[in-house]
Amino acid sequence: CDQKMAGNLSSIYQTLISLLNLSTQSFYFQDEIVNTFLDKMTGSITSKVSKHEDHLARLVLGARVPAQILEHILADKFRRSTVPSVAAEQLSPQVVEKVLRNVVQQKFEQRAPSGDLYDEFLRLLSGEQQSLMEISYTKQQQKQKQKQQNKNQDSDTMDIFNRKNQLEVEIETDNYFQYTMTPQSDVPRIALGLPIPIPILVLTYSSSSSSSRSRAGGTGSARRRTIGVYPTLQFLYSHHVQADYITQ
Repeated sequence: CDQKMAGNLSSIYQTLISLLNLSTQSFYFQDEIVNTFLDKMTGSITSKVSKHEDHLARLVLGARVPAQILEHILADKFRRSTVPSVAAEQLSPQVVEKVLRNVVQQKFEQRAPSGDLYDEFLRLLSGEQQSLMEISYTKQQQKQKQKQQNKNQDSDTMDIFNRKNQLEVEIETDNYFQYTMTPQSDVPRIALGLPIPIPILVLTYSSSSSSSRSRAGGTGSARRRTIGVYPTLQFLYSHHVQADYITQ
């Protein structure tokens, strides 16, 4: 295929894992980074990512065939870039290794922008070209992509609440993960669970008891009852509520 395709970081990372399996003659890869969120909370993600990138660099680049495959893939992608400095870059073994390590760091959100050519490499591999890029899709792929984008917007996008309607809750802790292990003193958790004293729904209905109906020999007198629904702070600021609904 000689078309320029929009890539994504997951695909190039999976390529690295495939090359690792090739170098070790293994059918699958057993990852030590199982839950990125928990690893971030416990502060162990940095060391695990560093160990992981060392493992990939040693085994993938230490084997002749996987190293050549990776170099060929990167060179083919970079030479099609619309960024002149990326397209003109000659891939030395040192550059290939640094790209590999940057991909792993970016995959697990441990990479800070470097302000150099490697930022451009990552933009290209992530499908985030700033300039125009020819993308070849079938009609079915276009529909699937649009459908997924709409789904993501519905489930993940959250309105930005006006600052005057925001409620700030702050705590100071050296280890937030350990802090959350005692719910009775977890201030943000307690605050989010507190009910708001203004109901978002008031339901009024009429009811009559069986005794009043029998004494009156008819339907009896109806009593008006009211049900109030009081939201928690967490519900009000969830992505299910439009920001415009919250007023001063």
